[in-house]
Amino acid sequence: MTKKQLKLQIKTELKSLAKDIRTGKGLRKPKNQTGKDLSKLSRLEWNRDSYRHKHIAYCSMFNNTPYHMIECPRDDNKPSKYTLESYKKEWEGLIDEETICVSA
Repeated sequence: MTKKQLKLQIKTELKSLAKDIRTGKGLRKPKNQTGKDLSKLSRLEWNRDSYRHKHIAYCSMFNNTPYHMIECPRDDNKPSKYTLESYKKEWEGLIDEETICVSA
């Protein structure tokens, strides 16, 4: 997989997580709890945490964005460095070595 393909795949995954978060937020109100979508409500916190860490790793890996431009959290709300590094290592393992063609 090329770096561009991986970037598009992760971007699609982030969009899906964002959609699940929006759906889950609406289900917090009792009048919206119908029973069939309660699994999205129970996964809301996990989706939020996953989205946050993947977004930070994505921006720093593919766009070279400094962390202070991505977010400015409180001291007691810093992201997990281990999780960020694990996402980056996983994604780097998916990138194939691109062959460089040299013309004569």
